[in-house]
Amino acid sequence: MQTFIRTVAATGLALAMALPAPALAQRRAEPQLQVSYPTDGAMDCDQLLVEIGRMEQISGISAENAQNAQNQGAMAEGAAGVAVNAALYSGALGAVPGLGMFANMAGGAARRNAEARARAEAERIRIADQRRSLLSGIYQGRQCGLPVAPPVATPTVAAAVAPSVAAPVATDGAEAAAVPPAAASDD
Repeated sequence: MQTFIRTVAATGLALAMALPAPALAQRRAEPQLQVSYPTDGAMDCDQLLVEIGRMEQISGISAENAQNAQNQGAMAEGAAGVAVNAALYSGALGAVPGLGMFANMAGGAARRNAEARARAEAERIRIADQRRSLLSGIYQGRQCGLPVAPPVATPTVAAAVAPSVAAPVATDGAEAAAVPPAAASDD
């Protein structure tokens, strides 16, 4: 009799794991994530950085959720297999009509549910990555985060004279010639 109770409990566990997770139910209450919104162009640099960080966070959380969904589906399917084997060895499989079919259906439903959650999370990651790329482009286009260029200095009069036109400096104490060397070699 104890084995029968354990079998029914294992089957119930497999069925419970086939039901949607509370996190998924909460996710349905959130608005659908989109790649762009009409207000994206009005964001300033700080708002863009915050939104880019939020998209990175969503990608990370969704990747964890997808992995957890796959693990839960595998565990539920495994639990259903254990329940069927326990029912077979205890004799409950023959005593309770449809128990094996019920356990297999619960395991299959858990697997399908997990695959659907993993696909939904993968889609959420894709959208978050595209949104992050879009916002990064806006951020770079506005030249956010770049240092402010120093003010342009006004050139002085001495710097405006070209060095080839200026008179050469005499090194032997004699006065320098007023004529540039190129003009003096005119034989």
